[in-house]
Amino acid sequence: MKELWRQYSFRWYWLGMFLSGLGDQFGWMGLTWFVMKKTGSSAAMGGVILAYMLPAVFSGLVAGVLLDRYDRRKWIMLDNVVRGIIFISLVVLLQIDQVPLGLIYVLIVTAGILSPLSTAGAQTLLPSLVGDPKHLVKANGVMESQWQIVYMFGPALAGVLIGWIGEAYVLIIDAASFFACAFCFSRLPKSAATAKKTTGAAVQAKYDRRTLLLDMRTGYQFLLGKKQMIALVAFTFLFNMAYGPIEVALPLYANNDLGGGSVALGMLWSSLAIGALMGSLFFSTITWRLPLGATLAGIIVAWGVTTMPLAFFSRLEIAMLSMALAGFSYAPYNILYRTYLQRQVPDELLGRVMTSVRTITGTGMPAGAAVSGLLIPLMGVSGLFGAGAIACIICGSIAFVMLRNLDASSLAVEEGSDEELHTVRQKGIES
Repeated sequence: MKELWRQYSFRWYWLGMFLSGLGDQFGWMGLTWFVMKKTGSSAAMGGVILAYMLPAVFSGLVAGVLLDRYDRRKWIMLDNVVRGIIFISLVVLLQIDQVPLGLIYVLIVTAGILSPLSTAGAQTLLPSLVGDPKHLVKANGVMESQWQIVYMFGPALAGVLIGWIGEAYVLIIDAASFFACAFCFSRLPKSAATAKKTTGAAVQAKYDRRTLLLDMRTGYQFLLGKKQMIALVAFTFLFNMAYGPIEVALPLYANNDLGGGSVALGMLWSSLAIGALMGSLFFSTITWRLPLGATLAGIIVAWGVTTMPLAFFSRLEIAMLSMALAGFSYAPYNILYRTYLQRQVPDELLGRVMTSVRTITGTGMPAGAAVSGLLIPLMGVSGLFGAGAIACIICGSIAFVMLRNLDASSLAVEEGSDEELHTVRQKGIES
């Protein structure tokens, strides 16, 4: 571990990602709270999430090509500077009495389109920054622990700040975090960002639009030839969609049902993150021998069961316990799901297949959020939580049958595994 912290470039990388992650928590809390107060519309809140998440799913296909062809560090810096300007513009627009939602959505869509340049770019930069492949697992572990900490404390801190200084200033803090992240990445050595420049140039010389489309289609062709993989991707999409109501309804639930405002919302999100961290640590210290299909199906059912209390109780302590148990229950899903895909897909096709899968599963959460925004006026927040929980239980029960033949060989998680899970906040179940 000491070897990592001795590296000048890794320290700047860690600081940039930490500030970016913390700013993201402030930004989402501030934005959703601002839209809720200004519009009072659950549909508008769902639309904000859809406008940010959905474009990012598809722009990621192009972002991957740009990051491979050109200086990754510069693309990350450009993305952060532009998104910082966008969030400052959102603060100005949201001060207007009659909020121009159309223009707000345009800015959010633009931010969503740009976001894969940083999310994917940062992941591609890490191996070249670490240098020694033996330290890569530790580096990923350090970064994963950082995200868990950010998701644990960020929402609660954002909730307190919203109540103290207001949503606008919280959004300004988010904008400042983008500029700070860009500065941190400007301190990284150019050699790390351009290590594959020669290869990228060679590819660029013979890469045209038709070649790009053919490469993208290859991933889908492989996926369509694997029935069990299609079933797994479909259930992951539905699982992500079932998470959508949490994103939209939780702010309304915290404000109206619990009467706790932004502070209660932050505590609920932190409870989810703490549960996820505990579940991740627990899962990494046991030997997991249950069948893969049954495990994944059971996790989907468990999510429905653990979120069901939100439909019946309006007490903060019960809601926090429910969120913590939900976070704990989903913890193994990502690691088993991703490991299965990595083991089943040939290495030379892995990037294209994983990108193709992401365009399917990644639409689940924003689609669920958009539908939830439309359903809340009809069935209320409690009704939506209950319907989402029941849908998860039914979906998971069907998955027990449909996923029973998944190949689980060599997927057992041994004691002391270094593999950890991404947190669910703002990403959906499968990120």
